[in-house]
Amino acid sequence: MNFTLPYPPSANRYVRHTANGSYRTAEANRYRRQAQLVAIAAGMLKCHLSPIEVHGILHPKMTKTGRASETRIDLDNCLKVALDALQGVAYDDDRQIRRITLEVGHPLAGGGLSLEVFSL
Repeated sequence: MNFTLPYPPSANRYVRHTANGSYRTAEANRYRRQAQLVAIAAGMLKCHLSPIEVHGILHPKMTKTGRASETRIDLDNCLKVALDALQGVAYDDDRQIRRITLEVGHPLAGGGLSLEVFSL
């Protein structure tokens, strides 16, 4: 299954830790819902229950001149946010992920994260 998610928020803005516990921010909840809707629209109608592989391409935001922005989220942070958002839609539990590949690709207007999720 292939789909392109919106550009992920920074992991630093995804979770807040307080004396009462940890929680996802409003920005994180919006991203999570967007990511789930994109996956469902792409045909992800039921969770993988077997081991899976995930391949991702982070598309930096495009500048006004058509080049990739020099400022971009770290690869490891973008993947954590996206995989968390897809849990319960693309797969039941992220423990099912057996292989991950991730690279930086060409820029897109607004940026994005293209993912391919498949059973092993």
